[in-house]
Amino acid sequence: MLLLWRIRYLDSRDRRFKDRDLCLATDPLDPVTKAAVELCRELHRSDAPREILKYRRLFREEKSSETDLNALSERHAAIDGFCVPDYFEDGNGQELTWKRMAEILTGDPNAIMLPAGFRQHDIDYYVSSDRRPIPIGQISLSGDDLRILGYFTRELREMQAAAFYKDGPGRLYAAGHGSPKLQTAATDDEIRSFVTIFRRLYMKKEPASFLKAVDVFARVTQDHPLGRWVAGAGAEYDRDLLEPPDLFPCTGQTKLPFSRKRLIDVFLYTQYAHQPDPPRARQYRECLRAVGGQQALLRLMFLTEIWRRGLEMANAGRFIADLCGRYCQAHGVSCDVVPSAGAENPAIGALEKKGHREERLFEEFAANLAAQRWEERGRPGGGPAQFQNEARAQLAAAMAGK
Repeated sequence: MLLLWRIRYLDSRDRRFKDRDLCLATDPLDPVTKAAVELCRELHRSDAPREILKYRRLFREEKSSETDLNALSERHAAIDGFCVPDYFEDGNGQELTWKRMAEILTGDPNAIMLPAGFRQHDIDYYVSSDRRPIPIGQISLSGDDLRILGYFTRELREMQAAAFYKDGPGRLYAAGHGSPKLQTAATDDEIRSFVTIFRRLYMKKEPASFLKAVDVFARVTQDHPLGRWVAGAGAEYDRDLLEPPDLFPCTGQTKLPFSRKRLIDVFLYTQYAHQPDPPRARQYRECLRAVGGQQALLRLMFLTEIWRRGLEMANAGRFIADLCGRYCQAHGVSCDVVPSAGAENPAIGALEKKGHREERLFEEFAANLAAQRWEERGRPGGGPAQFQNEARAQLAAAMAGK
């Protein structure tokens, strides 16, 4: 495999960002290192790309022409190009912190540089020198406040444990010249399970929605910096729902004519939480037309949006859940919350599924039959396993009444 890695580095001589192209051919590496590098790349393609940094020393800088790269490509069966978005180096190949980059760019040792994507509430909290803890002993939560925070915490933990939350929304793939197809790691049942939990946090009218929990947290923490940050995160989340979804290259548009909220709602109200009424069915068809009738693309956009909104809820929600737990411990109280089905019944799912049981028993009986055949034929070398396929076929025929 040939790995091509483009890095942004900051040249301190002229204070400009430049590109550094690195190359690593894994075939010449020793077998263990080769396997480790290739496995790392396969495991962390999107969720944790910084994992590849541990192998930075193996890469060499490559200033190759297009002809040279084509020649390299012909010598390797697989080629993979990538970058690590939040990784920057200096001229000597050493990682640069955001603080150091700010100093180089401005010449000011007190300058601060913030990562791309920071919102105003992130900036306000980051530059603040106030890091005092929330004074739990001075906070007072009513019974209603505790119920909101308690149920929010319950739903948040369930959402974070969901397979779809962990595995992400999936991807599109093209098969020949046909329309792109949707691939996901989560099953349809796992997606439906996530949507059920997500909806309880997403819908503003739910008793313990995300925004209601944000409001409680911001109110009881008053002017604490973390309270302002959580309130800002909630406000940004709410505003983002009214913006169009992020564009995918295959939409062929510069801006979509519907909002994130409309996209989420049409799926909730037509395919997950409700049977569609005529207005919702019409809205779904309008969204589908806006992406050229590509159903797989529209569904991926929906899955991407609920996954990202779930991440945003969890990012702010961890502080809300922490406050709830610490408050209950400090004040010797508990939330009046009905436990989740899984927490109340930990043995749910412990029984063997019917299909698995049938397959296991069939294999066990076939193995016994194979052992008998081996005994009958004088225990030839190779053991009973050589009769396993024959035993399966005979048992299957007998079960089918043949």
